[in-house]
Amino acid sequence: MQFGKLCQNAQIPCSLAPKDQAIEITGLEDDSRKVAPGNIFFAIKGWKVNGHLFISDAVEKGAKVLVVQDKIPTYNDVAIIQVPDTREALAHLAHRFYNSPTEQMTVIGVTGTNGKTTVTYLIESILGMAGQQVGLIGTIEYRYGSTRLKASNTTPSPLLLAQHFSKMCDQQIDTVVLEVSSHAIHQKRILGIQFDIGVFTNISQDHLDYHKTMDEYVAVKRSFFLDYLGARPQAIGIFNLDDPHGKEFSEAYPHQKLTYGLNSPADIRVKNYSFQPDGTYISLDIQGTDAHLFSPLLGVFNIMNILAAMAAGVALQIPAELLCKGVEKVCTIPGRFERVTCGQAFYVIVDYAHTPDALHRVLVNARQLTAGKIITVFGCGGDRDQSKRPIMGRMVGEMSDYAIITNDNPRTEDPLTIAKAAEKGLLDASMTPERHQIILDRREAIAQALQRAQPNDLVLIAGKGHEDYQIIGTTTQKFDDKAVAIEILQVL
Repeated sequence: MQFGKLCQNAQIPCSLAPKDQAIEITGLEDDSRKVAPGNIFFAIKGWKVNGHLFISDAVEKGAKVLVVQDKIPTYNDVAIIQVPDTREALAHLAHRFYNSPTEQMTVIGVTGTNGKTTVTYLIESILGMAGQQVGLIGTIEYRYGSTRLKASNTTPSPLLLAQHFSKMCDQQIDTVVLEVSSHAIHQKRILGIQFDIGVFTNISQDHLDYHKTMDEYVAVKRSFFLDYLGARPQAIGIFNLDDPHGKEFSEAYPHQKLTYGLNSPADIRVKNYSFQPDGTYISLDIQGTDAHLFSPLLGVFNIMNILAAMAAGVALQIPAELLCKGVEKVCTIPGRFERVTCGQAFYVIVDYAHTPDALHRVLVNARQLTAGKIITVFGCGGDRDQSKRPIMGRMVGEMSDYAIITNDNPRTEDPLTIAKAAEKGLLDASMTPERHQIILDRREAIAQALQRAQPNDLVLIAGKGHEDYQIIGTTTQKFDDKAVAIEILQVL
């Protein structure tokens, strides 16, 4: 494709010389190590790495066009395009290079602090039950047609997104559901995607190492509905009215909307529910129509996730019967309140909860499951928001009978310093030294918790969920909470 044609109607604020317009483009790249002859290289100013530092490497590998923000030296036979924001330029040109694939499919974006993964899995199941060919992009994996890839980011870069969407078109995928992280919104990774439906789950404290304040974090989430979804008059917004931010976003959203809630008047709401040992019975009102289902998923937070997913199905005019069948088909979500069973006389739950609100939700759910003791194994991530560590500790201290603080992903921080910050929260919650300990070795911490458990107790292993690795220093080591728990249970 010629560069001039690629830039037509692509919202790139620059003028091209005639010789630049005629350049044949073979591909787009934002990683200098992957540049091939004839590529455009986009110098992205990242949070930690500035792509402008690798321009010479890209030229050596054959880049024919450089898209930059800063003024740089000239190179022979290389076009230099300076733009205000290389992220925006990459997003617009990536989708154009791949023939605007999201214009050919229905795209559902799910955003919020908690529940995104579960909601996307439930929507995927509902859509499949309705006979649609579905693609999914999220925290655990990217999957569509014959493709199944382990996720590197909750929401990939705009270039990878455009590539995945293009491949989905090739495999006749008609509907895509993707998790939309706050980082992706702020970094404009989702620019160029034609969203048809946006789903809001909830907001609680998270990612303040990046967004700095809760007001900034909320504003980023709001912008998804007002700036991305709101730019398309036909797009439908779906909002959780039980969350004050969901109510605010709903009131501000300018186009068609659907609402859901457990405790609020809403389009999709719960009439009653009850927890059984093997799942949850739910009676619903779907826009005035009664519906009933039994889900293998447990917990009030999963009821909210189910409502969010069903609302997306309603937006697509899927009948209530198929909505219920789609939900009932989902038995478990990897690392989301996932039970580990090896014949033991107590519950073992692995969950991804790594925020105060998420910990609170799973601990409430844990208490509903058992009248025995709750033993919680948890840690806090290094090089991340430090303010939530004592809050997480207090949450665990208030709702657990015994706690073991251990390593999560300490990264380059001192593990003991992280653990002590979490311990302060435990002590603030009056959890005495006799009721908790610090064991930095995560395997040993899990082993101690499982050995301590008595019949009818519940061991919650929180923080890493589906992750099968642990980052200590700058080294990534293989570690899977569920696999480790199974290994230990088998020899107890």
